[in-house]
Amino acid sequence: MAVFAAVTSTTLVYEPRIVIPTFGLILVAILTGFMIYKWKVNQAVATLIGLALLLVLLILGYHYPISLGVAGSTKIWIAMLLLYAFIASITPVNVLLRPRDYLSTFILFFGLFFGYLGLLFSHPTMHTPAFIRWSGSQGTLWPMLFVIIACGAISGFHSLIASGTTSKQLAKERDARKIAYGGMVLEGVLATLALLAVAAGLYWTAGSGQEGLVYPELIKGGNWIVTFAKGFGQIAAPLLGTTFGPLVAMIMLNSFVMITLDTGTRINRYIIEELFGEGLKWKIFENRYVSTAVIIFFAGYLAFGNWKAIWPIFGASNQLVAALALLVVTMYLWGMKQPTKYTIYPGIFVLLTTTGALVYQVRGFIATQNYLLAMIGVILLILAVFMVREGLVAARKVKQA
Repeated sequence: MAVFAAVTSTTLVYEPRIVIPTFGLILVAILTGFMIYKWKVNQAVATLIGLALLLVLLILGYHYPISLGVAGSTKIWIAMLLLYAFIASITPVNVLLRPRDYLSTFILFFGLFFGYLGLLFSHPTMHTPAFIRWSGSQGTLWPMLFVIIACGAISGFHSLIASGTTSKQLAKERDARKIAYGGMVLEGVLATLALLAVAAGLYWTAGSGQEGLVYPELIKGGNWIVTFAKGFGQIAAPLLGTTFGPLVAMIMLNSFVMITLDTGTRINRYIIEELFGEGLKWKIFENRYVSTAVIIFFAGYLAFGNWKAIWPIFGASNQLVAALALLVVTMYLWGMKQPTKYTIYPGIFVLLTTTGALVYQVRGFIATQNYLLAMIGVILLILAVFMVREGLVAARKVKQA
């Protein structure tokens, strides 16, 4: 939550023309939700109205950019985004989350279509070297690359979302396969486009006519959305132009970052309510406003600090949850007398990778006296040990049964 709020705020400061579409999507989503669920408007008609309004917002944003124009504007946007996350996470899903996710999917399809079609017209060459070295600023290829690229074939965050919100919205159980598998395939399609955008749309070294399009210089600032948008704008330039293309890319990613922001807040609220409210019987945490406020407070504390240092910790914690998800599925399959090699071996690899990355990171945090992140890393390591112990206890119980 802290990272996504900070990155989105940086993008809003960098490109004021996406402010109206980014926040206007919230109002359009609420209207679309009312049309479909309350006013019983035909879904196709409601969808067309919603998409038409999004197009209007895009045009308005292009002609009327909103810049706060004050010192510390990034922090103001962070505060506004966290306030949005608070409101969205306690609002019923059919009011905002479901219609907003639905409309955002069309934005994604639009971006993917013109991105890949743009490749056919621009036919760019790969500017990024095929190989540089086995280690980078964040550490060695293994284990660090596997936690920096946090949402790949297996993602702990996705497992939380799938169990916390997605499963509750399925019309029928057999839809789970095409939604879960299809979603991960689609993410792979998006990841491929992102890779092509920065590897072919951008340059590795500066040269004549390449100002502002050098990947190492862009990514050094830590704004991944702007870096992707610049590359996307180049490969889609024959269709969308060099000005409109980056705007489409930023809006496409911003819409999904905001989805992650408020969905992450909602999932955190569920966890706090279950852990402290139902588990420890602290009644105050059963109140959704209190539990959400606690989450927003800590997210804000991190976002207003050195948020760039948080990302590797997010990756490691995300993949630790992924290992837990694989462990839970393994125990379920074992209890059902079904094959488990498809889950247990990847689970062991993810767990070892995550543990190795955490040990490496904690050493670095201690060396640089970043004791907050060092403490978070140690807590995650303890949780990893606890997770293995719980898995072994569960395995013995299943075997004895």
